[in-house]
Amino acid sequence: MSRSLPAPPDAGLLNAVRFGSDTFRFLEGVQARFEDGTAIPVPGRPPLVVLTNPELIEAALDRREDFPRVDAQGPAAMIAEQGLVQSEGELWEQQRSAMAPAFAGEQVAAYANTTARRADRLAETWAAGPRELNLHRAMTAMTIRVASEILLGEDIGQERADQFHEWMAVAGREFEFDVEVAMPEWVPTPTSEEFETAAEGIRGLSEEMIDRRRAALADGGEASSDMLTLLLQAAKNPEVDMPDEQIRDEVATFLIAGHETTALSLTYTLSLLSWNPEARRRVREEAREVLGDGPPEHDDLADLKYTKRAYREALRLYPPAWAVFRQADGDQPLGDYVIEDGSAIITPQWSVHRDDRHFDDPETFDPDRWARRDPNAVDAYFPFSTGPHACIGRGFALSGATLVLARLVRDFDVDVPENALDDLRITPTLRPVDGVDATVRPAE
Repeated sequence: MSRSLPAPPDAGLLNAVRFGSDTFRFLEGVQARFEDGTAIPVPGRPPLVVLTNPELIEAALDRREDFPRVDAQGPAAMIAEQGLVQSEGELWEQQRSAMAPAFAGEQVAAYANTTARRADRLAETWAAGPRELNLHRAMTAMTIRVASEILLGEDIGQERADQFHEWMAVAGREFEFDVEVAMPEWVPTPTSEEFETAAEGIRGLSEEMIDRRRAALADGGEASSDMLTLLLQAAKNPEVDMPDEQIRDEVATFLIAGHETTALSLTYTLSLLSWNPEARRRVREEAREVLGDGPPEHDDLADLKYTKRAYREALRLYPPAWAVFRQADGDQPLGDYVIEDGSAIITPQWSVHRDDRHFDDPETFDPDRWARRDPNAVDAYFPFSTGPHACIGRGFALSGATLVLARLVRDFDVDVPENALDDLRITPTLRPVDGVDATVRPAE
């Protein structure tokens, strides 16, 4: 007979406040205490469910109709209400079908090579000598230009890339978790004027890019297989419902999703390599052997085995998407339990990835653990989520980030203070509050 998940011993409101105010500490406590998960009562709304068992997590994320995404609301809806990472049902199927060719085959190689060229140009600027910089800003400026070029067919340039970084910093402050997650659903959550300006800027940039691409295609420009061109072509099909607002939401979504997690993961990987000099030495030796003195290319990926393992291990310890959020549509059986209708469901990569039931010495940065285990066969490892809604850009991220790491570590020591990641902002992604200060020096 199905039963409810156990509740924590303290009052529901107290636990909900703890989740909002000290999220990771709370999740780690839940992970250690509950084998399968917990249902936290919240006044004025259905329970907050935290799943801790990888098998239950995989089952829930595989059932997109029973456990759909949470609708974009409040500030998130001001940027993009129905992009691919928010949509469900027939709309999601239509979007996924239209965009899939932009994330497969030759496009993966093109993305990797474009990312490698950007990394090579960044390295050329670093070669002038030692410098102090904000590592997260540098990675963002590089990855947003790659995403705009490959996914949207247009390099937005350095000035707009810097502006986009500022908009994302504002959005990070607006989306930060706090005690409001424990408030009843009817309590209003106001947005700041600064965020409204940032949201308007992201939407405006998206519309500009759409208008320019439409004009180029109308003038006989070559149709490519980038995502924006595919969307504009799909919109011409009378059987496809793709209004202008939908295309704008997709562009805004992928301007953000197409760069943010890669920029964050590169920042965290370079930080971890800074603190683990033996791992950095091995990445450098491999890069020098595989790349020689030239720029990296997609064809080098097969030989950058240790570099790829280092990146996967950073994704385990610091997953940019630190949790996946769902909502129960009706009372839903899950394993031996029943999840109450409307329950907010959290499947936290952060705490599952650090659970010693699934990983030996889980707090240690150990790239070689992925020589001993196949990451695709470890249920407790899901940095790109899992199921039908798994990240469509997974191949892009793995290939591009591996080449960036090889190129930069080959020639530079990127040194980061050991406390640089002590203060992280918990939003839908895991972001440094004030950036990550780094010193870059030519490697010996």
